[in-house]
This record gives sequence, structure tokens and C-alpha cells, in this order.
Amino acid sequence: MRALRTGDDLRGASLRLTAQFTALLLFILAIVGTLVYLIVSTSVTESNQRALVAATRLDSPQDAPSGTYLSLVDGRTGDQLISSDDLPEGLLDTTALQSVAAGGADVQEQRTVDGRDYLLLTTSATGDRSHDRFVQVALDLHESSEELGRLATALIAGGLVAAVLAFATAYLMARRAIRPLAEALALQRRFVADASHELRTPLTLLTTRAQILKRRGGNDLPADVTTSVDEIVTDTRTLTEILEDLLIAADPRTVVEPTPVDLRAVADNAVGLLRDDAGRRGISLARAGDPEPIIIPGSRAALLRLVIALSTNALDHARTAVTVTVSASNGNAIVRVTDDGPGFSPEVASTAFDRFVSSRNVDSTTRHYGLGLAIVAEIVQRHRGTVTIEQPTTGASVTCIFPLAPAKLHSAIRQGE
Repeated sequence: MRALRTGDDLRGASLRLTAQFTALLLFILAIVGTLVYLIVSTSVTESNQRALVAATRLDSPQDAPSGTYLSLVDGRTGDQLISSDDLPEGLLDTTALQSVAAGGADVQEQRTVDGRDYLLLTTSATGDRSHDRFVQVALDLHESSEELGRLATALIAGGLVAAVLAFATAYLMARRAIRPLAEALALQRRFVADASHELRTPLTLLTTRAQILKRRGGNDLPADVTTSVDEIVTDTRTLTEILEDLLIAADPRTVVEPTPVDLRAVADNAVGLLRDDAGRRGISLARAGDPEPIIIPGSRAALLRLVIALSTNALDHARTAVTVTVSASNGNAIVRVTDDGPGFSPEVASTAFDRFVSSRNVDSTTRHYGLGLAIVAEIVQRHRGTVTIEQPTTGASVTCIFPLAPAKLHSAIRQGE
């Protein structure tokens, strides 16, 4: 099944890349083909125009080349009209001849006779308005139209053939290029699945043993031991949730519907997990903000990881205090973690959320961010939020903003409480 899914992923990615490349090629071919057609069409039009003008200089309709029809009115021979023997019926425009004979301007027009298009030019053959000789030339456009039609057909056919060949070639090349990536991704997924299996077992056993210890101890255990056992049970449950969330984040194919999460409760949980560590460092860790539930749609485990990552980063650089503030404003939930450490250097704001970033602080010490803030940025993106670094007067502050859940969901959760 894994091999099948990997093959499907490889095929799907290859097809997407191939389709994009082919679409780009077709777009380029369409532009080039249009330009070629316009250039040839303009050339044909100019050639037809030159043929018309050249035909007006002929002395006899019998001298007209094939596809060209000549009609002459020679005033020197008694205004006799002489036309080509094969002149199509209805093609002669006597009105235009009369207009030019009356001293009017040259007349150029296009007429259709028996389903064929003709280009007509009526003019004084000598350019002299002494009314002694006038000519009307008709040029059959059928051959020109067929030439342009053949060109258009050749361009379209060539484009389609090129697209088919490009699609086949690009697909083969894309599969060859993507295969190593697909194999690496498959290896990563197998590692994640194996790690999940190996980690779930000891976590389950640890939880079970802690629960057995709690039941057997009863009232015989000291209060601090009972509390520690309870904390072990809670911590292992939290670890299991975090493990599940890591597996979901590692596999982009996994789709999980968001659930209502109370950010206030998540922050309290994170602070509770980190309070002992903060105490050992001599740093106070507290949660502040709104007392009411602040509900957003998402993953509780992921948001717990976010608050833990922010708080751990703050603890690593704080001097005496870290505050986790959870509040709501203007339809958004806000999580702000503030410490009284040296703060972020001005140039690090745009790169602090990259993996394994370090920077020189304002007090000339080096501040390392590792994976913590990078994980925060990924979780914020999954929850359609934003994360920013703020520089208070002293210390540093990282703020995450998420869209709140609908008001009716808030009411339902409060009633459930």
C-alpha cells in the first residue's frame, strides 16, 4: 500500500509539472504562431496591393495574369468598355467606374461574387484626370485565403504535435527528476511511521504503570508523591498528543478537521509543564490575560507545542520573568510571550523564524533560536494566523494572532463548563 501511494504521488507530481510545462509551451507557441500569421498575412495583403497597382498599367485585358480581371474604358476609342473574357458575372462595378470617370477619387473595395472574395481597384490608368482612360482591376483572393488557411492549419497542427511531444518528453523527464525526491519522501514517511510505533509503545506503558501506581498507592503515598504520579500521567498523555500532532504535521497528505481549542487552558497547561524548570532557573513564569475561555479552531496538541516553544525560548533568554498573555480583541485571539532578557537585535526580526538562526544581541551576546521559533511559525501557518516579533522597552515579545471561533461555539463551550 505504501509503494502504491508513493507511486501515485510520483505520478501525480509528474503530471502536474508536465501539465504546467505543456501549458507554458502552448502559450509560447500561440504567441509565436500568431506573430507568424500576422506577418504572413500582412505580406500577402501588401503583395495583393502591389499586384493591383501593377495590373492597372496593362494595355489589354488579355495580358492580365490568372486570377486577375481587367476592365478598361478608353475615351480615345469612343469610351468603349473592354473586359477580360473570363470576368465573373456581377463582378464589374460600373458605379465605381462612373465615379472615377467623373473625376472622383480612386475606389478600392472588396466584393463577394458566387462565394469568392475579390479585391477591386478602380482608377485612372495614367493618373491623368483628362478623362481619356480608366481601368478597374479585380484580384481573386481565393488563392491568398487558401494560403493563409494552409498556414493556420500548419501552425495549429505543428503546435499540437509539439505539445504532444513536449508532454511525453516532459513527463519522462519529470518522473526521472522527481523519483529521488519521492523516494526520499517515502523514506521519511516510513521513518515517521516507525518512530511513531516505537514511541507509542513506551508512552502507553509509562501511562499504564503510572495509573497502576496511583491506584495501588491509595492514601499510603505522601501527598507530593501522589501529585508527582498525577503529573506523570498528565505528562505522558500530553506527550502522546504531541506525538500524534507531529505525525500529522510530517505527512502533508493527512487531513484533520480542526476542533475547538481553548487557548487559555492550553496556556495554563504549558505554564504548568514548564513551571518547575523555570523555578530551577530562578525565573518566574506566569499566565496573564482574559479569565474567560478564548476559543479558536485548530489542534490542541499543536497549539500546546506552540506555547511551550515560545515559553522555552523566552526562558532561555529571560533574566527574571516570563509572562504568557492570552487575550481576545477585534475577532482575534492573541498569544503574547514576553521576557525581560536582552531582546532581539533589529536585523533578526525577518529571520528569527528560520531554523537554527543565531544573532548578536544588543548586549553583544549571541542568541540562538534553534527549532523553537521555526516550529512556532509552521504551527501559526497551519492555523491561518500571523506571528510577529515586538521590541518592548526591555526584553522581547513574540505575538501570535489567530482568528477566533464563531460566537455560538464560545457560548456552547461556556455552557458545557
